[in-house]
Amino acid sequence: MSIKIRVVLDWEEEDVLRDLLVPADLNLDQLHLAILQSFQLSPGEMASFYHSNEDWEQGHEIPLMPFDERQTSMKDLQVQHVLGEEGDRLLYVYDFLEMWTFFLEVLSAEGPETERSKVVLIQGMRPEEAPKRPEAQGSNDLFADLDLDLDEFDDFDDYQE
Repeated sequence: MSIKIRVVLDWEEEDVLRDLLVPADLNLDQLHLAILQSFQLSPGEMASFYHSNEDWEQGHEIPLMPFDERQTSMKDLQVQHVLGEEGDRLLYVYDFLEMWTFFLEVLSAEGPETERSKVVLIQGMRPEEAPKRPEAQGSNDLFADLDLDLDEFDDFDDYQE
């Protein structure tokens, strides 16, 4: 069986998406690499999938490399176990500094078996830099909102021996 997955970049300016056709027994680590390749992102950064619902709320994490022995890693799960039915959803975050964020949804979970992942639809080009999330915009200066009255330290020299 093959699974057709729509992968949409979280970007408000333009629709950027890829439809991937993947073998049902592909593990999530291999899906992670297929997504990177389809969006022309260089591998080597941390990444995680997150279970999601119809409102795209972030649920349980499936990391590339688990930090806890009880966590399940991407290599331990096949696509068919988390994206096995039409409408199933995951969130995918790549590069925790840049925060490339993608929405994954199963379009179909049937059809002839494919031997490897392939891109069956490309729409839009990804931007050079990861889109900034609304909550992250304007956060370049961590101290911008602080009202620091530093005048009280002007007489520092008076206290030196």
